[in-house]
Amino acid sequence: MELTYSAQKTDFDPDKRYRNPEYFERPEAGATKVTVVGDWPDVVEAYRAAKVDLEIVDAHGDDGAETDPAKMGVGALREFLTAQGIEFDPKAPKAEILKLIPAS
Repeated sequence: MELTYSAQKTDFDPDKRYRNPEYFERPEAGATKVTVVGDWPDVVEAYRAAKVDLEIVDAHGDDGAETDPAKMGVGALREFLTAQGIEFDPKAPKAEILKLIPAS
């Protein structure tokens, strides 16, 4: 069984199994591959100790994911804003969210 640990709230792939790492207690039995999105050292170390195939993905775009806000999906934009400490209306459409991205 493959699992993805991510704190995302939207943009789920219906073919994947997700777990919220904030509620992690121990590795799940039967996991054969685990992807951890973000900085969750307890999750990573527990699955390493269990010798499960592990992939770690930086939630801030250093994994080759899209980094141009205009090209990001709404979920990625929300994660970007949250990581930057920028408050936003979670129901705002993409056009409104883009206006909150600081000019670089």
